[in-house]
Amino acid sequence: MLLQLIWMSPSKRRRKVRQAAKCAHEFLKLVEIVGYYGRTSDIELAMYFIENAIALQKIVIDPRNQILERSPVGTDQIKKEESARRRAKQQLEAKKPPGVQLIIL
Repeated sequence: MLLQLIWMSPSKRRRKVRQAAKCAHEFLKLVEIVGYYGRTSDIELAMYFIENAIALQKIVIDPRNQILERSPVGTDQIKKEESARRRAKQQLEAKKPPGVQLIIL
């Protein structure tokens, strides 16, 4: 399953992470989240799949902005992506179950 998050303004609001309702996904093995920036809503979405995809084997986090994919990437964008990678590792590494591979591109 590929989820592509497109944000016009990747602003972050400070609020507590909420837990979504339980809904078992019995056959979902791979989740790829593109556009992960480390916002509360990004964590909630990733945690939803970590907690509900029973057969999950791999979760791929790609912080790159897909709208800018064909544009030259500037220093500011590179810094934002590096920061998003650090946040993803900090936010998700300890929360993933054993046997689930976390890949941060």
